[in-house]
Amino acid sequence: MCWKPIIAGIALMLAAAPALAMPPPYTAFYEAFAYGNTLKTRSSVNYEPGRVRMSLDARVVGFLRLFGRFELSRETIIYNGPEGLRLLESHHSRTQPRRSREVHTRIDWETGVAEGTENGERFSVPVNEGTLDYLSVLLVIMQELRTGVAEPRQSVEIIERDRVRAYGVLREGTERLETELGRLDTVKVTRRDDDRGIGLSAWFARDLHYIPVRFDYEADGRVYVLNITGLDWH
Repeated sequence: MCWKPIIAGIALMLAAAPALAMPPPYTAFYEAFAYGNTLKTRSSVNYEPGRVRMSLDARVVGFLRLFGRFELSRETIIYNGPEGLRLLESHHSRTQPRRSREVHTRIDWETGVAEGTENGERFSVPVNEGTLDYLSVLLVIMQELRTGVAEPRQSVEIIERDRVRAYGVLREGTERLETELGRLDTVKVTRRDDDRGIGLSAWFARDLHYIPVRFDYEADGRVYVLNITGLDWH
C-alpha cells in the first residue's frame, strides 16, 4: 500500500488569531484505514507576529512497519498582513524504507522566484502571485469560508518541489457529517487535476471555524478517506 498519495493529497491555516477570518490556533488528529494499516495524522495551526505556522505529521501503523518507517512531515510559514495571506517558506520530509526525501523552499515575491533544495540539490522555479502549497491552500479556503467570499477562487497554483501545478477548485455545497466530534454541518470543497485523474475533497465544519474534518483522496480509481478523531484548541 502506497501512502504517499494520501499524505500528499492531504496532504488541507501573534499569540491569538489576529483577525476574525482566521481560525483559533488548534491541533487536529485524523486517521485513515486501508489494507490492515492505519495512517495517523496530526495537523496544527499556530500564530506568530505577522505570520501563521502550519504543520502536519503523519505515520503508518500496521504490518507495513515491519519493513521500516513510513513517515511524513510538512511545515509551512505564511505571511499574514494587510495584503492578505502569502506563502513564504515550506519544509517537507518523507521517510520510507530505503528512500527518503527532504525539500526546503523559500519564495522571494519581489523576484517571483521560489528557490530551494531537494535532498541537497538546488532548484529554482518561477511562481505567480497567489501560488500556495498543500497546507496554505487549506488556510486560504478556511478564510474564504469564514468571510463569506461571494466569488471564491475557482483554481489554484500549488508549488510541488521544483514545479508548479494548476488545480481546479469547486465548492460542492453543504453536507451534514457524523464524526467522532459529533454531527457537524460542513462545506465540501474539491480540488482536481483532471489531466492526472486526481482529486482531493475536504469537508470544512462551520461550527469549528471551518476546520477540515474529513479528506477524500481519489487516485487510480480508488478513494482513501481520512477522518478527524480529535481536536485541541490551544
